Amino acid sequence: MVRESGGEEPPLYCEAAMPAPLDKTFTYSLPEPLRRRVRPGCRIVAPFGGRRPAGVVLATHSVKPDYDTRAVLRLLDEEPALTPELIALGRWAADYYCAPIGEVFKAMLPPAGEIRAAKVVSLTPAGAGAAARFLHADEADDPHVLILRALERRPLTLPYLKRKYQKAEAALRSLEKRGLVKIEAQIKEHGPRTAVETGALAAPRAQTAAPPRILLNGAQQAAFEAVAESLRAGRFRSFLLHGVTGSGKTEVYLRAIEECLALGRSALLLVPEIALTPGVAAQFFARFGDNAAILHSAFTDAQRAKQWRRIRSGRVRVAIGTRSGVFAPLSELGLVIVDEEHESGYKQEEAPRYHGRDIAVVRARAAGATAVLGSATPSLESRRNVDAGKYALLRLPERIHSRPLPAVTVVDMRREFVETRQSKLFSRTLANAVEERLQAGEQAMILLNRRGFSVYALCRSCGYRVECENCSVTLTFHKREQRLLCHYCGFAAPPPKTCPICQSEYIHFQGSGSEKVEEQLRSDFPRARIARLDRDAARGRGQYEAILNGFRERLYDLLVGTQMIAKGHDIPNVTLVGVVNTDIGLGVPDFRAAERTFQLLTQVAGRSGRGDKPGQVILQTMHPEHYAVELAARQDYDAFYKRESSFRKNLRYPPFAVLAAMIVRSRKPEEALALSGKLARHLSPPLAGVRMMGPAAAPVVKLRTEYRYQFLLKSGSRKSIAAVLKQARKFALAQSWPQTALVIDVDPMSLL
Repeated sequence: MVRESGGEEPPLYCEAAMPAPLDKTFTYSLPEPLRRRVRPGCRIVAPFGGRRPAGVVLATHSVKPDYDTRAVLRLLDEEPALTPELIALGRWAADYYCAPIGEVFKAMLPPAGEIRAAKVVSLTPAGAGAAARFLHADEADDPHVLILRALERRPLTLPYLKRKYQKAEAALRSLEKRGLVKIEAQIKEHGPRTAVETGALAAPRAQTAAPPRILLNGAQQAAFEAVAESLRAGRFRSFLLHGVTGSGKTEVYLRAIEECLALGRSALLLVPEIALTPGVAAQFFARFGDNAAILHSAFTDAQRAKQWRRIRSGRVRVAIGTRSGVFAPLSELGLVIVDEEHESGYKQEEAPRYHGRDIAVVRARAAGATAVLGSATPSLESRRNVDAGKYALLRLPERIHSRPLPAVTVVDMRREFVETRQSKLFSRTLANAVEERLQAGEQAMILLNRRGFSVYALCRSCGYRVECENCSVTLTFHKREQRLLCHYCGFAAPPPKTCPICQSEYIHFQGSGSEKVEEQLRSDFPRARIARLDRDAARGRGQYEAILNGFRERLYDLLVGTQMIAKGHDIPNVTLVGVVNTDIGLGVPDFRAAERTFQLLTQVAGRSGRGDKPGQVILQTMHPEHYAVELAARQDYDAFYKRESSFRKNLRYPPFAVLAAMIVRSRKPEEALALSGKLARHLSPPLAGVRMMGPAAAPVVKLRTEYRYQFLLKSGSRKSIAAVLKQARKFALAQSWPQTALVIDVDPMSLL
């Protein structure tokens, strides 16, 4: 076992987690100048194959390994970037998610690409004395003297000195050897100084003036008091804050953070998507000013690094972030809040495949902090934890100011077709409601959770559908750009004029997306001001904010969009929400399909009637009898939880069993099939109590040029699942599989 070095003798070696898909750390020797400076948690640059990536030191020691080691090249952090608590959290995540430890620690830190190591030259105490002696020396042309005089004012970079003074390199070697100067690598961020350095991130200061304090209602006050009591106790406790849409969860968060700061501890708030960050951050900057910082992937590498360093230095005590923000280097952590805890956006879909919500709870437990998970539609996993006694349930059953929930109407589109003999995007009920809102000067949101104009291009002669070259999915037609696009890999192609199979000219575009809804609204309501908000219309953070702010300021009457419009927005003049097709998610081959549909419908319905005027919601569906649609219309979460729990329990799906997925992939279909067969034979029969299904072709069998075969593992024992996964990893390593051939996903959120 590697032990941390102790005593006065400096360590000779370090164990580092390097960014590679391998389940091991790597031993490097420490050059003499680094032996007293390298500590666990520091980043280093070290040779790795033919590269020189940045890794994280996890331990130092003086135990000589039985093989030759390579030396660390450079130290990037004079102070450890990761605390012992975060190192322990990273080790836990690597073990729990069966993820390569180097990739886990890479995800915990700002990108190494945002830094460059500049060698900086400074005077030693002896050098300062020598410089003083040379103050009035006549040796004006002596590079030694010139350099000492220059360094007396401030440290300077090595490249600058080489450019400034002739023979500087030889002179510096001589000065360093005599102990008059020291040359060391220091970190400099790329890019100019920005508003990020001062914390001006979320919105212009004009928009972040502190709002008047809101008087909490009874339910809010009770929830806050429960959280505050836990904070004052200073022990770990988890709460599930179940509040209907518009019930004032954010104000409870703000009060809890204030209490946490008053107790001298720091707070972390997670939101599931970048899209939600600006609105949330504006409220937090208004309340906490420069004591708050933001972490998310929309920033440049340099911006993220600056924010991360502000947090690590202790200059800010409130961190707001998306999924990776769970690793924010806060000290004295007292409160962890996960807003919209049910959102799948907290699950990382690329290695390492961690779940930000679950890691947040683990981090809170290790820190003796209070965890608050908030949602109007809690995940079954979190709600089940209430039943199991792991979480305490806090309820906000009513909207603030006693505002009523919106009235919901379900339109059966089958009956609509029978009665009108027309197949239209909008029912008569929805069209009339939109017209009424326009006449009244009110606003409406129209949701269709599908991008593009048409779902696919079809040859009516032979039935051919145009598919992606890289993925086994049809291409979506985007009319404005006149291209077919893959929403998985980004492949694009012009629409064919003739069928590539039968050369027929009868190419027809089937299905509807948000772009088509926008066009139809413009046709039906020509005087309406319409905006669209989806990934195509808002490709950058600035575009997203511009569209949303324009709608909030009533520059638009109607806002069309995908799920981006469904959550987190509080726009008082919106009195109508229409969902064009509630059934899109119900046909997905995933056991969470009904839960996701219920959550989406409930969340988008909550955008209506948040001001003084009552709201209305219209759900268009071909399956009005489906319990997800029916119970979302009634906004009855408890009934849905009971119904869905019964289904999951009978079929042994989470939260009543542990689930893991393994995918074997290769660019060659025959290789993917052969490897998956070998793995199946090696694992059969699996450990007692573990049910293994597969291998079978994944629902999307080809994704980003790779063919994929899937295993599903179910068990009542997480320990047994972990043992099988580690057995699979060990087999792949022993068989010299390509490093990316086996993908393991613990607690998967998607089975596609």
